[in-house]
Amino acid sequence: MKTKLFTLVLAIGLTIGAKAQSGNNPQVYPTVSLYDIQYTTNPNGNSPYMNQYVNTGGIVTAIYSYGYYVQNSHATKWAAINVYDKAHKPAVGDSITMTGQVIEYYNETEIDSVKSVAVVSTGNQALTPPTVVGFDSIQSEEYEGMLVKVKDATCLRYNIGAAWWVFTDSTMTKATTSEDTVDNIIMVTQHYTPGKKYNVTGCIHFEYANWIEPRNINDIDSLNVTGINEVPFSADNVSLFPNPNNGKFTVTVNASTHEENTLLILTDITGRVIYKEQVDIHADTETLYVNAGNLAKGAYFLQISNAQSSTVKKLIVE
Repeated sequence: MKTKLFTLVLAIGLTIGAKAQSGNNPQVYPTVSLYDIQYTTNPNGNSPYMNQYVNTGGIVTAIYSYGYYVQNSHATKWAAINVYDKAHKPAVGDSITMTGQVIEYYNETEIDSVKSVAVVSTGNQALTPPTVVGFDSIQSEEYEGMLVKVKDATCLRYNIGAAWWVFTDSTMTKATTSEDTVDNIIMVTQHYTPGKKYNVTGCIHFEYANWIEPRNINDIDSLNVTGINEVPFSADNVSLFPNPNNGKFTVTVNASTHEENTLLILTDITGRVIYKEQVDIHADTETLYVNAGNLAKGAYFLQISNAQSSTVKKLIVE
């Protein structure tokens, strides 16, 4: 019933935008679901709608500098896609309809050349919970673009040259699939400790292989608790004042050593970066002043991180 209802609503919502003018001749694009676009039995994974313009829609699960990920509500496979679109700026949780071209970019099915986007409703994050999978499963075509969660994954190392983190879990039993990658296309700064376990949520992005892309600090369960090296600073010796505030506040850090190139990154609950600054932290007590401008009321997260450590503080804007 939910699938039929979604299809009906999608068809109605896209009727208005289904015709595009090409000279004086109207062109009608097919209205299809994300499942229709993604599902394939082709060994190379190509979409049956490859190179075609379509009308489709779903709920935005992640945003990044070049686009966003869209997924159907309560879907567990074959129902998400990466939308390469710098012109439109939907938010996480937006239910949208759109018209664009289905392409295969280095074996990732994407929507490109987006002609139009319409926001149907907002605040639908609860309708796209992550699907729990093992690292051995994420290379499957059916999870491409999907929001997933891998539990009890062990951090192996940081690949300095490629700038990604290498993980494994209990499902990785074959020598050819003994490890997988947590990448930084969406969440640029991430810190883990080799040998420690994490629960990692993120969208599956294809770049040579399927990688997990965490969206914000809340997608890495252990990062706020015990999963990182907490020297020279931790949540206990970082304070914000005032909190609540109006987007202007002071950060006090008690550090044991001098640390250059420390990042202050303020995000909202969707993971959108609101404020970013690089500073040097000096030994003893460092006081930093942040003016993030006029922020909307709500909860925000300030991540303070460098090559050695990271911590996150929650702040409230009233």
